[in-house]
Amino acid sequence: MKIDPTELPQLPMQTVGGSTKSLTSAVYHILRGSILYGHLEPETKLTVSHVATQFRVSLSAVREALARLATEGLLVTADHRGFRVAAVSKEDLLDLTQTRIDLETLALRRAIEKGDKSWEDRVREAFEALQSAERTARSLGQRRYMVHAEFHMALVEACGSPWLLRTLTMLFERAERYRLLSVTYSKIRGEVEHEHEELYKAAVLERDADKACEILAKHTRLTTEALLEASERRAAGRTAKPPSVRKPPQRLAKTAARSLRTR
Repeated sequence: MKIDPTELPQLPMQTVGGSTKSLTSAVYHILRGSILYGHLEPETKLTVSHVATQFRVSLSAVREALARLATEGLLVTADHRGFRVAAVSKEDLLDLTQTRIDLETLALRRAIEKGDKSWEDRVREAFEALQSAERTARSLGQRRYMVHAEFHMALVEACGSPWLLRTLTMLFERAERYRLLSVTYSKIRGEVEHEHEELYKAAVLERDADKACEILAKHTRLTTEALLEASERRAAGRTAKPPSVRKPPQRLAKTAARSLRTR
């Protein structure tokens, strides 16, 4: 299968002609965002020469950007000529979910123990922003995605471990990728706002680590169950009628104006 060159995103004009390092960074961030946010669907093939031509950058800049994404597990080598966007699977999602629960509850427990007034204020601000987004933003919109991530990371930021925070950021991004790839998730999962409120109250207002960790673990598992249910419904729909064309979610950034898709 080939990629339609007209559907590749382009770098802004001010970036073209910059240093190899800046071009690599620009290509890396555009493609990374496109993968995490669902513009680039699982198993989409990317070749160094094709991406370099569309971005109007050197082969070396693209090669380095793709290699960085591969080390993060977002791309896998397809053959000697290119890469594919990492696949998704039930087994991977379940493993990701349990690992995230194990580490995020550990971080949350430490944060509740160590968090001071400034931590409480930061979590409250993040929670209020999330509440506002859940009332006004699209469930798969960029703003809702950003404030949701900020709330979860604010809860654990006082844990005192940079390594733990870096790992949790990566795990959260991978989990959000599954959610953003699901077109029916929001129709199945309707209790999220209440769960976030319960989590905020237990962690910040009550400072009850056991209760907060229990809520967080349940919240994460329910999300995974909804994603698996959505996937099963979609698979059942494919056997019942011809599949409809999936429209990509809201643009991640102006520079990623159009998604990469296989033909």
